[in-house]
Amino acid sequence: MFANPAYAKPSLTGTEPILLKIPSLQIEAPIKPLGVNEMYQVPADGQSVFWYKDGINPGGKGSAVIAGHFDDYEGPAVFYPLRSIQAGEMVYILDRDNHLLMFEVEEITSFPRENTSVEDIFKTSGQPYLILVTCEGFYNRTQQTHTHRLVVKAKRVGTYHTYRPKTERVE
Repeated sequence: MFANPAYAKPSLTGTEPILLKIPSLQIEAPIKPLGVNEMYQVPADGQSVFWYKDGINPGGKGSAVIAGHFDDYEGPAVFYPLRSIQAGEMVYILDRDNHLLMFEVEEITSFPRENTSVEDIFKTSGQPYLILVTCEGFYNRTQQTHTHRLVVKAKRVGTYHTYRPKTERVE
């Protein structure tokens, strides 16, 4: 999916993401970590999303990158609805420590696959962002990929919140 991914120092947050939630699109997907060698070909799991673990952890300075499939051989995949997301909508990450991180969508960009700028996606400093990436456009059977990439940039807002499922009683 990416050529020449960037490397980053370990995040100061130490957050390991395990679940992605986008309520407005009814997306709730497990997050699986991938290293630099695995990011060249995202696994065929259409219901999970994949975090670039050799880069920034969600909530750390820079851009944490999560990729997911637009579709697969069975039909629409986890990030198929991502093309409908709007600026101002919220994206949530649940980490292994049961903390919820909040991100607000700022920018949605679609561009030809050949014009993918690694530097724009993999930032290793600056404000904490979450970058969601998927395919879009027509499927090219020869190249076995889509013609475009959809990139959603969301800025971290608020602080950590402890996550409690609705079924858990608080006394």
